[in-house]
Amino acid sequence: MEVKIDIMQAIADGAGRPTHIMYRSNLSWSVMQNFVHSMEVQGLVITKDAEGRKSYLLTEKGQRVLQTYASVRKQLDVLAPIPTSNIILDKAR
Repeated sequence: MEVKIDIMQAIADGAGRPTHIMYRSNLSWSVMQNFVHSMEVQGLVITKDAEGRKSYLLTEKGQRVLQTYASVRKQLDVLAPIPTSNIILDKAR
């Protein structure tokens, strides 16, 4: 999931070309291609071919997924950490 989010964030930030996505997501070429293909099948990204150059764009679904992920992360970061001093470990298990 994190890899797909990294790819979608790279595309949202303007890195639509495959090599740019690869570098921003810190992935190898083949791994990036596999993830992008999977995301195309899921309807998260689309391929745009202009003048023989391939680039990727987020679909509306991809934008919603990225926004939802950002919202969940923000909500989780706002929550106060649970104090560990009140946790009792059951060593019998």
